[in-house]
Amino acid sequence: MLTEAISVLHIEQMDDCHFTIEWTDGKTQTFLLADIQKACPCARCVSEETGERVLDVNTVNDHLTAKRIRSVGRYALRIDFMTGCSAGIYSFDMLRKIPCKS
Repeated sequence: MLTEAISVLHIEQMDDCHFTIEWTDGKTQTFLLADIQKACPCARCVSEETGERVLDVNTVNDHLTAKRIRSVGRYALRIDFMTGCSAGIYSFDMLRKIPCKS
């Protein structure tokens, strides 16, 4: 879990497919929406019974866009992807661990 010392300072949409998060420790990450959907934790993308990924990550287009990105309290984002997936909640802890451009 992110500590009180490390939290989100700023979130900015870069274009239709990318956004950045600037953290209070000085780290900045640029996320590709497609990479985030590939890590989606929702029941549509990951089997609730086995924990195995159901979403075929090879089918996720790198030019994936979102209808909406919104905050979930002070700990996460919810992204409504154009593919219809909108149930995943991406905690800031999870986002911090997703490999992306820094």
